[in-house]
Amino acid sequence: MTDAALAIADRDGFDAVTMRAIAAEVGATPMALYAYFSDKNALYAGMRERVFFLHVGAASIPRGTWRSMLEGIARGLYGVMHEHPNWTPVMAHHSGPASSGLGFIDESLRLMLKDGFKVEDALRAYWCAMSFAVGSALCEHIVMGAGDGSAKLLARLKELPVRAPERYASLAPAAASLDGWDWAGAFEFGIRSLLTGIEAGAQPGEGQPKRRGRRTSRP
Repeated sequence: MTDAALAIADRDGFDAVTMRAIAAEVGATPMALYAYFSDKNALYAGMRERVFFLHVGAASIPRGTWRSMLEGIARGLYGVMHEHPNWTPVMAHHSGPASSGLGFIDESLRLMLKDGFKVEDALRAYWCAMSFAVGSALCEHIVMGAGDGSAKLLARLKELPVRAPERYASLAPAAASLDGWDWAGAFEFGIRSLLTGIEAGAQPGEGQPKRRGRRTSRP
């Protein structure tokens, strides 16, 4: 049922996900669905769980280090929202962390604590990585818009040298670089930079040895 709901959202938009539409998709009566989901909130929670189980948790997440895990989880989350923008309301559902993702959170924290992170820094690191993944996908969709949003944005920027030659001296020449802009590449650059900064800035927990390869004092 949740797969049918996600397919409808993908095809027709999230607002098109109704009990009646799902029933039609699977060849059942609307009332039959209530044996699986008591209401829409239960349906949305189920959809969210399915997304994390199949598309985020199923992503290739190396378990060797905390960094590889955070990078893998963030990449999976960004990939889902990048490829399936109509699922965004599902990802934002207020049902709390998906149970299929709790194991990855637990393992990430375990590895960070083992590496000498304070608990507070480990939690900050995890949520910073996830926030960056979600924010990157949302920024992409907001900036580019729907349909031909990319072409419209590019055309507007290319007009800057003529419309305001003195006002946007740096932005106007850079407009051509947006042709075929690689959003996924920008995400990869950002997540690696973020994790490098986290590794450099996190302080060792009480009683933990100073972490290797990092500055332990600040000016």
